[in-house]
Amino acid sequence: STFQLFNFSTLKKSTMKNWFSKIFPVILIMAVLSCEKDEERLVVLPGAAPVLTASTATPVLKIEDASKEAVKFSWSAADFNYPAGVTYTLQLAKKGTDFKEPIEFNAGAALSKSYSVADLNTALLRLGIAPNSLGQLDVRVKAAVSALVPTLASASASLSATPYLVIIEYPSLYVPGGYQGWAPERAAKLASVKDNKIYEGYVYFGDASEFKMTDAPNWNNGVFGDEGDGSSKKIASPGNNFKVASAGYYLLKADLNDKSWDAIKTSWGLIGSGTPGGWDSDTDLTYDAAKGTWSVTLDLKADEIKFRANDDWGINLGDTKADGLLDYGGDNIKVAVAGNYTVTLNLSVGGNYSYTLKKN
Repeated sequence: STFQLFNFSTLKKSTMKNWFSKIFPVILIMAVLSCEKDEERLVVLPGAAPVLTASTATPVLKIEDASKEAVKFSWSAADFNYPAGVTYTLQLAKKGTDFKEPIEFNAGAALSKSYSVADLNTALLRLGIAPNSLGQLDVRVKAAVSALVPTLASASASLSATPYLVIIEYPSLYVPGGYQGWAPERAAKLASVKDNKIYEGYVYFGDASEFKMTDAPNWNNGVFGDEGDGSSKKIASPGNNFKVASAGYYLLKADLNDKSWDAIKTSWGLIGSGTPGGWDSDTDLTYDAAKGTWSVTLDLKADEIKFRANDDWGINLGDTKADGLLDYGGDNIKVAVAGNYTVTLNLSVGGNYSYTLKKN
């Protein structure tokens, strides 16, 4: 069985290589089809896959180094056993997932790709690695020349890194008061995540307290207080001091559109099929005023958990994007491996509610 070869001498040298790399896969298929008539086979050698290396397997990620290089991946050129224009794709995936849902970077014909600290941190968060938790990744590079030719993939390399929480600065109201010395520049903040003049945040008051709200970290601009005796739930400017009746950890809300405010006292717990109490009862968290966080150490099953306030579903937090940031009514948080964990809940940064699961 035979097929007619093209007369390559008629092509210009400048276009020969490019033309050949595009037409060669087609020629191979034509040859195979032609040879099948006489039960003959054309064997195409698989070629050599790229070999991947990394400048480090354990990059350190710090927010102050965001613009610096975290890791550089390099790879050797793939060999398809014929002149070819190769396109490379770098893939990062959670360890052990067989690259089912990777983050990909199209490197074109380049033989390397550098990630800044910020870019690698974002990749880890997108892959569902919680901030301040060690993430383990598999990395590989794939080489392709045509949809008609199987791709060549490097052996996977391992990468371990701990992402940091990316704090988003939302429009804020400051909450100076007796609990912290009436200093707006050091006060807790309420955030307007949708920038719609509706604010909320969590503040710990060590005793029955009075406070105000300001639209800047000073007393120079908008100052807001209560329209009545401190508990009317209506906002006036400058108004009287707001009041909470007892010590505790409060969810504060302020709506500057309809001039209303509220303070809801909360205590927090962990619930879910992964906890000792299942979905029937909460495991209480303990508040640390010095750190501004809630935490508990307990045994967890490889299952699901959520956070909720006051043993009730009225205020509950899950992680919809699996990025370590909490959402009201969000998706259940998956515990990958059973074990003893320290679970920490941080609601101290307005609009950036986060958590960590640290395996002990």
